[in-house]
Amino acid sequence: MSKGTGSRRRRSGTSVMNTAKKRSDRTSSAGKKKDADDVDVDKTVDDTSERRKKKQPSKKPSKLQKSSGLLMAKGSAADVMGKKIDSAAEEAFAAFVTKTLATGVEGLRREFAEVKMYVPSNCEHSAFTANEARNRYTDIICLDATRVPLTLNVPPEPDYINANWVRMEGGGTFIATQGPLEQTIPDFWRMVHQESVSTILMACLTEEDGKPKCAQYWPLESGAYQTYGSMFVNNKKIEKEERVTIFTLEVLPEGCSNSTITKLVQITNWWPDRSVPQSGNGLLRMLKLVSQNSPTIVHCSAGVGRTGTMIAVHTVIERLLKGQQVNVRDVITQLRNQRAHAVQTEGQYVYIHVCALYYISAKIRKYAEMILPFHNEYIAAKLN
Repeated sequence: MSKGTGSRRRRSGTSVMNTAKKRSDRTSSAGKKKDADDVDVDKTVDDTSERRKKKQPSKKPSKLQKSSGLLMAKGSAADVMGKKIDSAAEEAFAAFVTKTLATGVEGLRREFAEVKMYVPSNCEHSAFTANEARNRYTDIICLDATRVPLTLNVPPEPDYINANWVRMEGGGTFIATQGPLEQTIPDFWRMVHQESVSTILMACLTEEDGKPKCAQYWPLESGAYQTYGSMFVNNKKIEKEERVTIFTLEVLPEGCSNSTITKLVQITNWWPDRSVPQSGNGLLRMLKLVSQNSPTIVHCSAGVGRTGTMIAVHTVIERLLKGQQVNVRDVITQLRNQRAHAVQTEGQYVYIHVCALYYISAKIRKYAEMILPFHNEYIAAKLN
């Protein structure tokens, strides 16, 4: 591998003082506006302004709502994650909330006891068996029927990577894959360029609890570049947020003039392996960045637990927005038919419902109060 760092710096702008009071007031006011896309379930609306109180007669969030971290969105049709809702979606939301609350956390745990036994009818995985050294785990198979065959530089390079196409009805197109090994980093970047991937969602850290979960497969510093096999990767920009870090990367095969620009979105330390977060915030922030125009790569370490959970949450929300009645059990079945073992634990299964409820409460405020008992039951259960 070869490394390097660029020396280009962005020119800093000249600060301009606004002396006119009118302009200052307008600027101050604009700075306080917040897109509903960024409503945070860990924060509540500040209604200290008397003017806002008059305009918005709705009740302040209770202490229980504040402590629970449930989303308190403004208005019954808040535009969260860039999606509008209509009457059909509202009906689907209502049905999902009613069913989930009636089932409860314990009921969902019993449901998963049946779901986890599901095995797809076509489990052939000959390519997985023939490429043992390229698999991170010996028990996480890559189904032949949906695997992503590599074509770039084949031969002499192999066409195998432990990655599967996941095309969810009404829920988008994904590639679910394992966290790259050192020896499969070039394969990963060949896949990114081959499929013109514009977004990579990385639901793990490279190391967790002292155990390696994924190779460091991209240059960490802004302006740095690195060559992996025949693939050149340049780190063009880094954006750090509370829940994610976003790397803008340029990917270019050797001898090719057409590069692929992709955004790698990596979680911060809020989602432990084979466990679940208390809040739906981080995951919903990541799903905001799912590409609508090209496949989105999703990976954790094995590419089934956290990866499957993320794809399932996205699918559930997209179907609800289309006004469809959603059964999460059916979503998992469809997912496992394409990526074996997807969604590994009862905690992940319940968490899918939690994230959907968080999203719904962002859209329609009245649900935040209704789902509090379920939320508290979820926290008390301490699921893995």
